Amino acid sequence: MPSHYAKFPVLETIDIKEASDIRWAVDRMVEAYVAQVSQDSFSYRILLPRDQKSTAKAKRMGLAFQGEFVLELRKHNVVPRVREVRYVHDESHYGWLLASSEVYDRFEKED
Repeated sequence: MPSHYAKFPVLETIDIKEASDIRWAVDRMVEAYVAQVSQDSFSYRILLPRDQKSTAKAKRMGLAFQGEFVLELRKHNVVPRVREVRYVHDESHYGWLLASSEVYDRFEKED
């Protein structure tokens, strides 16, 4: 049964299937984060592979993604102000939400 976070409103969902997808995804998210004058509407969903063989792979990719994202924001002299939620998105994916507190608060009030 999918989590209620599967309905969470996001600017974009990025499906990371391989480690080679991380760089592109980080660049895209950092560009969006830096471009927003006020980051109170920032929200992205990252999908990572989920099956018995890929659990360790998904964890490694998630850690690599997180490190790259924070490093890139620091290179732009931006302090990350995002909350995160990790959840089971569906049978094939883990979901990872990165969003501003304001987006989370609006979602919880509506839900």
